[in-house]
Amino acid sequence: MKRAFTGGSTSVLLLSALILVSCSANGKQFAYTGRLDVDPVTVSSQNSGLIESIPVREGDRIRKGEIIGQINTDRLVAQRKQQVAQIAELDVRRGAAQAQITQAEAQLNLATQTLSKTEKVLAQGGATRQQRDELSTQVQVDQANLVALQSNFKLVAAQEDELRAGMELTDIGIRDARIISPLNGVVLNKYHFAGELATAGTPLVELADLSVMAVEIYLPLSRLSSIKVGQSVSITVPGESKPRVGTIYWISSESEFTPKTILTQETRTTLVYGVKIRVGNSDDALKIGMPVDVRL
Repeated sequence: MKRAFTGGSTSVLLLSALILVSCSANGKQFAYTGRLDVDPVTVSSQNSGLIESIPVREGDRIRKGEIIGQINTDRLVAQRKQQVAQIAELDVRRGAAQAQITQAEAQLNLATQTLSKTEKVLAQGGATRQQRDELSTQVQVDQANLVALQSNFKLVAAQEDELRAGMELTDIGIRDARIISPLNGVVLNKYHFAGELATAGTPLVELADLSVMAVEIYLPLSRLSSIKVGQSVSITVPGESKPRVGTIYWISSESEFTPKTILTQETRTTLVYGVKIRVGNSDDALKIGMPVDVRL
C-alpha cells in the first residue's frame, strides 16, 4: 500500500530541479530549491462487499491501529455459522466411527482368541479343520472390516481439518473487513463513502505521516563527492528565522537531464542526480508543497 516518494506533481518536480547556485561568503556553500512532500500510504479494502462506514474525513488525525472503515460481513458471518454446524456434524460422525472401531477391535480379538484355541485342540480331535478354516476366514474378515473403519475415521478427521481451515479463512475475512490505519498521521484523501460497493484492492483513503517530511533536490555531478547518506543539511523555510536540520536518506545512482523549462539552452543537457532529504515536522509548521532552500 505504501508508495515510493514521488516528489509531488510535475510542476513540483520542475521547480525542485531548479538549482540556485548561490554561494555564501566563503564561496563553498550552495543552495538548492525543492518543495516539501510526504510518502503517502493508500489504504485499500481487502474484502469485496458493501462499505458500511468510513467515519474519517479528509484532514482528520488518526492513530495507528484505529478503525477507519468497515466492510459488510453478513455473508461471512452466515458462512461461519454454517461451518460451525458442519463441524458439529463431523464431531458426531467421528464419535460414531470411533465406537465402530472399538466394537470391531473387540470382535477381532475374540475371533483371534477362538482361532488360537481351535488350533490347539485340532490335533487332539476336539475340532475339525473346517472349523479352523471358518474361524481363520472370520479373522481375516474382521481385520479387513477394522481397516475400513479406521480409514473412514481418518477421512472424517481430514474433512474436519479441512473445514476448520476454511473457518480460519472466514475468520480472517471477518477480521480484514475492518479497515485499520497502519500509521499515525492525517487523512489526505477519501476516495469512497458508506453505501458504495468495494472490491478487494479498492483504494479507500490515503494517509500520510506528517511528522516527517521530505524534499527532493538535484545536484550536478561535481557536487556528489561532497555529500553522503546520513549527512545533515540546513533547510531554510520561508517565514522561519532559524534553519531546520535535515538528513540525506537517498542519493540517486543514475543521472538524468535537468528539466527543459526555466533553464538556459546551455544547461539543458546538464546531467544531475536526485537527492532526497528528511526533515522533522513535530510542530506541524511544514506543509505539503511548501518551497524550501537546502544548503550544502
